[in-house]
Amino acid sequence: MSEEITDVADITGPHRYRNNRKMVPAGEEAWGLSRKHGMLGLVVEAVEGQNRLRDLRTGHEFANLSSCSYLGFNSHPTVVEAGRAALEQEQITGLSMGEFRIRLGIMERLEEELSAHFGAQVLPSVSCGVLSAAILPLLASGHLTDGEPLVVVFDRFAHFSMNFLKPVIADETLVMTCPHNDTQFLEDVCKRYPRVAYVAEGVYSTGGQADLSGIKDLQDRYGMFVYLDDSHALSAMGERGVGYARTVFDTLGPRTIVVASIAKAFGATGGIAMVGDRDLFDFLYRSGPLAWSQGLRTAAIGTALGALEVHRSPLLGERQRQLAHNIALFDKRLDGHGLRGEGSHIKFVTVGDNDRAVRLSTELYRRGYYCSAMFFPIVARGQAGVRMMLRGDMPTELTERFATDLLEVLADVG
Repeated sequence: MSEEITDVADITGPHRYRNNRKMVPAGEEAWGLSRKHGMLGLVVEAVEGQNRLRDLRTGHEFANLSSCSYLGFNSHPTVVEAGRAALEQEQITGLSMGEFRIRLGIMERLEEELSAHFGAQVLPSVSCGVLSAAILPLLASGHLTDGEPLVVVFDRFAHFSMNFLKPVIADETLVMTCPHNDTQFLEDVCKRYPRVAYVAEGVYSTGGQADLSGIKDLQDRYGMFVYLDDSHALSAMGERGVGYARTVFDTLGPRTIVVASIAKAFGATGGIAMVGDRDLFDFLYRSGPLAWSQGLRTAAIGTALGALEVHRSPLLGERQRQLAHNIALFDKRLDGHGLRGEGSHIKFVTVGDNDRAVRLSTELYRRGYYCSAMFFPIVARGQAGVRMMLRGDMPTELTERFATDLLEVLADVG
């Protein structure tokens, strides 16, 4: 290189899809506020699952309403014991290699049992984010369809684990962002372009659900590819815990993929991709980060098998019904207070600025509940608030008490 470049503008990226120079300072300012009020970095012991955590430094006890373990299976004895038993049986933590080449028999057993339970070809991985990183670029370039690139449309509220892939996908094809749940926007894109893929969540992480019937209608009429992350609904909803997306996309054809975390309501760790075809399963297994040496470790495979055993028991239905009861109770008590997420286990109350969000979160913690304050860039500027997750292992009395305290704190924060 003969010419030295000294102006930062000469090397700064185009910032078409992300801009750390703006996002990181804004995010760090908000996190600093939370830290100042003692709402980050808590170190606890689980005294009674998620309903009673104890701060090891102060002794303060509280219920965790930020946990995505919506059915409380992450502390079920069957799940915990299955992780231990898997390690004892295999005597190795994992093969540490691309498992499309060689994998343990217990991994193949997990794939087969997940596939039988969810009625699809199910590919497990270390996380749902890894699955999206492997699948979405291939979807964009057309290698999951006919070899021709697809226009990829992200819902505006699609999770960061998918949104952060926009620059990579834009190297393959046209990327667009759709207003939230705007099926008219999607239809206009489908009319303009012959190949379109829509990327969205089933149940959104900050509250609300996808318009599944509208999406399915567009797929039926235009052949639109549908990629849904159903992490916040798997296990918590649907027969056998199939989630929200599969209540409409019950049979997975060649133009639908559903991914989900199994580290949330399912009760284990990792993620899964549900596809309709065995050849696609094999292709994805050796694709992108799925081909690297980051497969599920033996203990994680064991806990997933244990969680499946719990899913096949009457307890799944019991916890789903208790979760539905808690949601209905909470919605009735908070009716008219402007919370997002009616009918969902994920609630979000918008209070506006960061200070009020932290005040609300801090006061709830003082009363015995941990709820996450959330800020830009997780939510839009000026839309800071607090997210609350209801669970199926929360007794009715706890839900009642939380609703009462929340109403009092909201009245105080104003």
